[in-house]
Amino acid sequence: MEGKKTPYIFATANQKGGVGKTTTAITLGSSLSLFGYRVLLIDLDPQASLTNHLAVEPEKLEYSISNVMVSESFHPDEIIINKYRLKTGGCIDLIPSNINLARIEAELSVSEGGGLRLKERLKFLPDNYDYIIIDSSPALSVLLISAIAASDEIIIPVISDFLSARGVELLLTTIGKVETAINIKCNYRLLITMFDRRTNSSWKSLDYFQNKYQNCHFNSIINIDTRFRDASLIRKPLTYLDVNARGAIDYINAAKEIINGRKNQIKGAKDE
Repeated sequence: MEGKKTPYIFATANQKGGVGKTTTAITLGSSLSLFGYRVLLIDLDPQASLTNHLAVEPEKLEYSISNVMVSESFHPDEIIINKYRLKTGGCIDLIPSNINLARIEAELSVSEGGGLRLKERLKFLPDNYDYIIIDSSPALSVLLISAIAASDEIIIPVISDFLSARGVELLLTTIGKVETAINIKCNYRLLITMFDRRTNSSWKSLDYFQNKYQNCHFNSIINIDTRFRDASLIRKPLTYLDVNARGAIDYINAAKEIINGRKNQIKGAKDE
């Protein structure tokens, strides 16, 4: 008899806004689903950008991620929204967010072990997911700490300009503090987004990031693509709107890196 499936958990995180954090969570999740994987997206931001992008109205929600964070007896079926089912067998499900999370954030901040609450609660979710992607709050808060603590790996979307370097450094400092506080090792990878091949500054900053974080970045690069705006307008992942769009192809390539890396991890564990 097979044991409980253990999903691989990512958090998209950056303390600098406007870097494509939510777009990465959505498009990477949908890209993984194209390969037949079951993906759960978790919106851990009171602004609920991920929830809105997937055509769910935050203000109309009866249940949300807040219920997961505060209740020890929550019912996953009441909270998880089934968004997409694909012929490949892949899917995207969503645990949405709304403004209630801001109140929960305040409670967690003064609660002992509040930053580990999400990590503990994820154990009670259904065991049929291959990947969980947490879209974290950009603010340095207990929610960001919760996302880091709950994850196997942090994906750091970063725009290819030198102003983004500071945001990466701040986040890595936060990750280091979480590692020390709860005695874990947090893996991370940078993902270059909104790359403009026409500008010399983009190429120079790309070279900077790839050299400074040599073993901690995706080989795939996400190019500027106006089709992301079209996808946002109709509140649908770009890979489902136009799988041949440049941005969709870029995220699909990033998903392949994740899939191949995960297969190698599993193989390595079996060989030990």
